[in-house]
Formats: sequence, structure tokens, C-alpha cells
Amino acid sequence: MSAKKILIIAGSDSGGGAGVQADIKTATALQTYCSTAITCLTNQNTQRVYNINYTPVTFLSEQIKVLLDDINFDAIKIGMLGNQEIIDCVHKALLKKFKKVPIILDPVMVATSGDLLLDASAINDLKLKLINKCFMVTPNIDEAQVLSGINIKNISDMREAASEIKTNLGCKTVLIKGGHLNFTDGKIHNVFLDNEHKFHIISNKRVNAKKIHGTGCTLATAITCYLAKKPQKELWAIKKANNYVYEAVDNFLNVGKGSLVLQHWL
Repeated sequence: MSAKKILIIAGSDSGGGAGVQADIKTATALQTYCSTAITCLTNQNTQRVYNINYTPVTFLSEQIKVLLDDINFDAIKIGMLGNQEIIDCVHKALLKKFKKVPIILDPVMVATSGDLLLDASAINDLKLKLINKCFMVTPNIDEAQVLSGINIKNISDMREAASEIKTNLGCKTVLIKGGHLNFTDGKIHNVFLDNEHKFHIISNKRVNAKKIHGTGCTLATAITCYLAKKPQKELWAIKKANNYVYEAVDNFLNVGKGSLVLQHWL
């Protein structure tokens, strides 16, 4: 039996709510084979990130190389990178893949708990070495503000920020996630700017719950899974992925004393 195959390059969340743990759960739920290259180990739970141990870049490079030598991936997702050295390593390791398979970058900068997950000094490298080569970038509101320099308060600002990121940073498509904004209609609105510079609004009802951990990781991985199945159907992939995340959030799990987590076995 053959299956669509994706590669996840991201950090490990010891609490299991985000990172590669959420990525593997998502890929499995969507019947997609998932391989992983681990950028870092985090010491965290549902309340906070206590410590981060970065993978030595020589070992990370070897992880990616042996996987690419062996498996023909249909799509690749990049998650938490952490620092400039790891960004440089991933950039070099994927040089031959950027134009061959869709690569989705979730520019992870800050955890739901507020803990910093990307060195500020590495943001410029992220822009110059990865964002400009990726097919899709999926920032949340805070990340989109950093990448675009625009203070985002509404959908109009989200459109402007998406255009700024696409035009100035060079990625083919941009999805800005609106979960951090409080819209007056009680919904969450995401703005997608496609390869033809057309805007699309993807919306859903806001689930009335406290902080949810792992939505960004899960959404980017779900998009990666659907793009692996239907390349060049990015709007379809985003809508399908958004529905998956909504259902997983609506059926949330309360496993610890901090943030809630998504339920993947729907």
C-alpha cells in the first residue's frame, strides 16, 4: 500500500501538545506518512517552556540528508527552528528541494505561554534564507507583525501585512492566522494571499475556551498533508486543514494545569 509522505523539520514538545508530537498526530489522523528531523528538544508542559536544548547542526544536517536520500517526500513542513545556526543548516539541507516540492514554513517565534522560541537575532536569517524560498508561510498575528512591520488590528491590516510579506520577503503564498485578534462577529478570520496575489478569507466560529496549545503547528501540518495529496490546490488544502483544526479545538482536551490541547482522534 502506498501513502503520501511528508517531512517535518521542527522541535519536540515534551508536553505533547505542539511541535513534532502534534505534527505526527495530525499526519496520522489525516492518513499521511510522516518522517521527522528534530531541531531541538524542549523541556515544557501545558504551563510553560522551561528550557530548550538545540540539536547540534551537524547531526540535524545528517538527519535531513539521510531522509531525503531515502524517501521521496510529497511535501515538507518547517516548524520551530530556534536560532540562526539551525536556520542556516535547514536552508543548506533543503537547497535542492525548494523548487521541487511544496514547503510550508510555520515561523514559530513565541509559544502560547509567551515563552520565546526564536532568537530575535535570527529573524533576519529566517527572512533571507527560508521565507523567500518557501511555497507558503503561515504566521499568526504576532509573527506577521514582526515579519511585515505592520500593526495588525483588523482584516484590512491582515491583507496589508500578507501583501508586504509576499512582496518584500519573496514567498509564493501567505496565510495569516487571525486567532489572536478579537473580531466583533465572534468568529476567527484567516487571510490567505495566493500566488496570483488574490485574497481569500477563511473563517470559522470561535470556540469559547481558554488558551489552546498547538493550533499553529497542527494547521501548518494539516495543510502540508493535504498539499501532499493534491499539489497546487492550496486554497482547498487550507480550508480542509482549517476544518480539521476547528474540530480538534472544539473537542479539546484538558490534560494539565495550563493550556488546553487539541484532540486528534476525531
